Amino acid sequence: MKTALPFLLLPSFLFSATPSVEEIEKQLAQPILKNDQSLEEVQAFCESRVPDVPNFKKPDEWLKESNRIRSEVLDKIVFRGKQAKQWRTAKSKVIWDEVIEGLPGYRIRKLRFEIVPGWWAPALLYEPEKISGKVPVVVNVNGHGRTGKASPQKQIRCINQAKRGMLALNVEWIGLGQFKNRVGHYQLAQLDLCGESGMAPFFLNVSRALDLLLAHPNADPERVAVAGLSGGGWQTIFFSSLDPRVKLANPVAGYSSFKTRARHFSDLGDSEQTPNDLATIADYTHLTALLSDRALLLTKNQKDNCCFAA
Repeated sequence: MKTALPFLLLPSFLFSATPSVEEIEKQLAQPILKNDQSLEEVQAFCESRVPDVPNFKKPDEWLKESNRIRSEVLDKIVFRGKQAKQWRTAKSKVIWDEVIEGLPGYRIRKLRFEIVPGWWAPALLYEPEKISGKVPVVVNVNGHGRTGKASPQKQIRCINQAKRGMLALNVEWIGLGQFKNRVGHYQLAQLDLCGESGMAPFFLNVSRALDLLLAHPNADPERVAVAGLSGGGWQTIFFSSLDPRVKLANPVAGYSSFKTRARHFSDLGDSEQTPNDLATIADYTHLTALLSDRALLLTKNQKDNCCFAA
């Protein structure tokens, strides 16, 4: 008995049959996680970190909160970094070029202006042929069309506005049209990596454009509009919500909230549309609500020629 006892204590698997390759593969094929579990966990995590728009019973309470949100987004997101803060207060030069006359009911003035010191953006100003007194002004921002301000639909819109008595500024977007060079919207992240807000030049591109437009002797500061399509729709809501000078905003196809994007990936947007840490302070629902005391026209479509889908 003493001799047999050690053999009785040996592990039983030494005497069992080795499982087949098929059996092992079958067991290994059994998933440890549910389908899309990792994605769902990330979605839930992101959604839980994005703030909701608070509920207020009185308009004055929301206006006070609006001022706080606006200030924090500008100070902590748009103009984060030493250089970005200097760009914010820097003076911008404007150089007016030739004037194209003889057009049916309007004229075009060529110009360029500094976004930041030493970095110029081209633009076109469409004026009514006959203009007197104070008239409405419109900053027309571009989407990501390669032809930029020369896009037919952009020119038609500006001509239409000028013929209706408005000052229509056609602003070139960074990296497109005549502004197309090695610098584009994807380089925004490189500025972020250097500790400066990559969002700052994009915001200043529109802000400086409005500055020069309001300096026009016929500009009415109480009738200021911003409008744009696709990527221009994003520029419209982002800039207009943060600059109270804008009295009417018309973003066209479009933008959506971060919480929407957590579940629907068709319109995730470009680098400038998801700036670092914006979602820790405000969602696009907040930015929309920041215009509650002004005029806002949201124009949606089923699909544009790029990527946005309502």
